[in-house]
Amino acid sequence: MPRNVEQARQALASRLRDLRLSARLSGRELAAQAGWHFTKVSKIEHGATMPSEADLELWCFHCRAESEYPELVAMARGIERMYRELRKLFRAGTAHYQRTVLQEEANARLYRSFTVDVLPCLLQTEEYARLVLSRLSELLGLPDTSAETAAVRMQRANILQDSRRRFHFVIYENAIRATFAESEVKVTQLQHLINRSAQPNVHLGILPIRTAHYAIMNEFTMIDDRIVDIETHTAIIKAQQPAEVDLYTRLFAHYSKLALYGQQARALIEGEIEQQQAT
Repeated sequence: MPRNVEQARQALASRLRDLRLSARLSGRELAAQAGWHFTKVSKIEHGATMPSEADLELWCFHCRAESEYPELVAMARGIERMYRELRKLFRAGTAHYQRTVLQEEANARLYRSFTVDVLPCLLQTEEYARLVLSRLSELLGLPDTSAETAAVRMQRANILQDSRRRFHFVIYENAIRATFAESEVKVTQLQHLINRSAQPNVHLGILPIRTAHYAIMNEFTMIDDRIVDIETHTAIIKAQQPAEVDLYTRLFAHYSKLALYGQQARALIEGEIEQQQAT
C-alpha cells in the first residue's frame, strides 16, 4: 500500500484505539457489545481492516465518544478518496469513471501530466484510447466498454480548446517508441500529438530515455496545485496534502527541466513516424 495511504490508515486506527482505551474497554469487550467477531477490533486497530461508517458509529457509541463520530467519518472518507481500487471505480462502468474525471478537470486552470508508457489521456486519438482502455479492461477482468469510454475521453479532450487553461505534458520517450499499437494507429496518434503541441496553451516535452533523472515510480497528473492523481495497476491514489502536492510539483519540475521541447520534441516524434512508415 502506498506510504501516504498507510500513514492515514494508521492514524485512524490509533485514534480508534485511544478511544477504546479511554473507555476502559478491552478489544473483546468492545467486539461483544458491538456484536462483532472478537478479532475485528484488533484488525481495525492494526490497520488491516478499514471500518465502515456503521462500524465507526458503533465504536463511538460503545466508547461513549459520539462527538468524535463526524471527524472519524471525515478521516475515513479522506482515506477512501486517496486510495480507490480500480475495480471499484470501474464497477459502475469505465465511462462513468471518465465522467467523474471530467467533472474534476472542469475547473482546472493548470493541468500537468507525466506519463511513462502510454500517451496522456487528453492527447489520445479515439482509436488509440479504445486500445488502451480495452487492454485495461482485459487486465482487470472487466467487461470491455472501451468504445463508450473512449467517446467520453474525447469529451474530456475538448478542454484543450479552452485558451484560458494551460496544459503542460511531459512524456517519457518510451511512450513514443513503444510498440503499443499497430503502425497505422500509432502514426495517426503521433501526428495528432504534433498537432496538439502546436496549440499556444499546450506545452509538450519529451523526457529522453538516455537522460539521467530521478527514478520513475509512477505516472501522475496534477490539477492546479490542489490534487495529484497517481495511477498504479491496481489503484488511483489521490494526494491532496500540501506536502505531497509540493513533492510532485518539484518532481514534475525536475522532469520538465530535462525534457525536450519545441522543434527538438517534434523532430523526435517525426523520426518515430518515419520509422513506422518505413516498416
